Amino acid sequence: MKKLEYIFVILFCLLTSEVLGQMGWVNIQLQPDQYSGETSWEIKTPDGETMATNPQYLSNTFQETVIGLPVGEYEFVIVDAFGDGICCSFGEGWFRLMNNCGLDTAVYNFNQPNMLIPFIVEPCAPPIFGCMDSFANNFNPWATLPAECAYPPEDCEEGETMVIATFTPDTYAGETSWDMMLFPDGEIIASGEDYSVAGVPVNEYVCITEGDSVKINVYDTFADGMCGSCYGGVDGSLYVHNMCGDSIFYIGDTTQFESFGSEPIVIEQCVPVVQEGCTDPWFTEYDPAAVIDDGSCETEVIYGCIDDNSINYNPDANTMAEEDNCLFTLTLTDGAGDGWFGSWLGVIQGDEYFGPFTMFAPDGYEKEIEIPLYSGEEVQVLFFTDGNAETTANQCGFYLEGPDSLVMEAGTNPWIDAIKKFPYRYKGTPHCGDFCIAIAEGCTDEAACDFDPEANTDTGCTYPIEYYDCMNHCMNDADGDGVCDELEIVGCQDPTAFNYDATATDAGECIEVVFGCTDPTMFNYNPEANVDNGGCVEIVYGCMDTLALNYDEDANTDNDNCIDPVAGCMDVDAYNFEPLANVADNESCLYEAVGCVSGVGEPYGDGFWLNDDCYAWVIEADPYCCEEAWDATCQATYDYCSVTGIESVLAGEDLIVYPNPVGNVLNINQNVDVDVIDSNGRIIVSKTNTNAIDASLWPPGMYMVRIIWNGRVVVNKVVK
Repeated sequence: MKKLEYIFVILFCLLTSEVLGQMGWVNIQLQPDQYSGETSWEIKTPDGETMATNPQYLSNTFQETVIGLPVGEYEFVIVDAFGDGICCSFGEGWFRLMNNCGLDTAVYNFNQPNMLIPFIVEPCAPPIFGCMDSFANNFNPWATLPAECAYPPEDCEEGETMVIATFTPDTYAGETSWDMMLFPDGEIIASGEDYSVAGVPVNEYVCITEGDSVKINVYDTFADGMCGSCYGGVDGSLYVHNMCGDSIFYIGDTTQFESFGSEPIVIEQCVPVVQEGCTDPWFTEYDPAAVIDDGSCETEVIYGCIDDNSINYNPDANTMAEEDNCLFTLTLTDGAGDGWFGSWLGVIQGDEYFGPFTMFAPDGYEKEIEIPLYSGEEVQVLFFTDGNAETTANQCGFYLEGPDSLVMEAGTNPWIDAIKKFPYRYKGTPHCGDFCIAIAEGCTDEAACDFDPEANTDTGCTYPIEYYDCMNHCMNDADGDGVCDELEIVGCQDPTAFNYDATATDAGECIEVVFGCTDPTMFNYNPEANVDNGGCVEIVYGCMDTLALNYDEDANTDNDNCIDPVAGCMDVDAYNFEPLANVADNESCLYEAVGCVSGVGEPYGDGFWLNDDCYAWVIEADPYCCEEAWDATCQATYDYCSVTGIESVLAGEDLIVYPNPVGNVLNINQNVDVDVIDSNGRIIVSKTNTNAIDASLWPPGMYMVRIIWNGRVVVNKVVK
């Protein structure tokens, strides 16, 4: 047995880009044990605000709860009132937190009174509920969570004929109902009522013994039949037919009635005709509706341009060649310009799905979306709307158009052509255009004076003469003197310039004389100089750092070999002898090690030094840090002491932790924040603002109690 609940803390606006940046969701899956009444949970923010709580659970019954949440950090707190969790001896229970945007945490061994699981909600499109079985009539390829599926009917038994009643509601759908009964027995074998969406055909299937008679009754509470157009809407109808396509009964359009009953109708035998024809798409005689090949395929398809007014006309082709794919424009329309309020649509072509697409208030009355589609392959558009969104769905519309023409449209005139809800499918065939190129005569040479960029058939060109353009003007005349630059001698006419040219006839750029060292191997080489001044200085490499041990006052180019002074103990007999020191600081030498010296080498070489008060305090509080390993807990405790000061740390001795050894409850004489750490360095308890800790489940052993109180950290040891 499976149960699905939907809890939305904040109303989802389906699939908006704005909401995607602010909203997400989580699905709580839970399998209770046989005592489901003991289990409860809640979702909280880090500051303690409750966002959601559990529904009522049935014992041994799997249940899912979908919750909409703003993006952020949360805590999932699950509690078992009896204290044994939901696993093991009383039914194998478990729980899981998941969504489609990276969240997936499952716990299969919850066997304690409570558990806290932190989790993060990332931006995540709201779940789309729909049929996820591709074999169903109402399969929704965009669905992320399952909903009920509708399947095509099975074949009738021998001697029966399948009859289909197709009811299309008018604008006032809820007014009309119908039934079909056997005559003269009066047994109702098919019926329909409580319709809600106008314009969407709804099929009912029924198998009837061949030769039996039926009567069909139609009722309208407003007494206007299905004449929706009589009041500014769209008309409806009831059409009854068999699998062979034979009409059995029809009523609707502008016919008005309060109730209508047909005469008895005999259901005759129906044997559907299997259409024959050419079934090979590579022949021009191909019939897509044909099921059985009748041998009529004769002419093989030859693709090409079949327009004889085109430059690439192919007289051997019999089928116009088209581009394989191209971009089409899907335009969404909103009659009110205020958003679709949760309605959306998707596009299907073959195995490719596009969407979901929707509109929001900032989009206005139209929104364009580009979609790549294949040419000549059927495309379908599906419109989805549920709940309150259905009340405004008649303001939604779309049209799909390609390079050459409109493929399909719906809902662009809401009252006359209201958009139809899925499972209705809008269908069309897109075309990207052919490869024919129209003949365009003209000059095709880009270098010619009369070049025509639109021409593809050359009819002759005219060209400029040497240095002149098509208007007989100089193509290059920088000084505007009417003489083409190619016929002038351009140069510097200033005799004081570096590049003076006595033969120049037209002023050109002059370069000023710059004196300096022109030898690139010299220290004072000047790349801007063009006349050497004879003052080059050779390069002298050396250390130029005045603070370095090997500073060279004669150097003018640093050789990157400076030796930094390193002060330290240079006495090899000292415990802290520094082999890298080059400046003696023998006052820092230490000759006697005290206290713990057998640790893992942190922080002073091969041992700990208890003449460092903070290390002495850490090791006394937690011998594990000396005897086993200096782990992250040891380092964090030392860092606190280093920042706070040993005097402030020792001042915490007015706290009392009792009893020691501890029994079932460890007491503290103040309300504090506390962590309890076992002998392996693991935090087994972490609480805030408390003065008592449940120790009944602790195994025997030594524990460290780290307390944060009045801005200080105090560490105590207790024995269980």
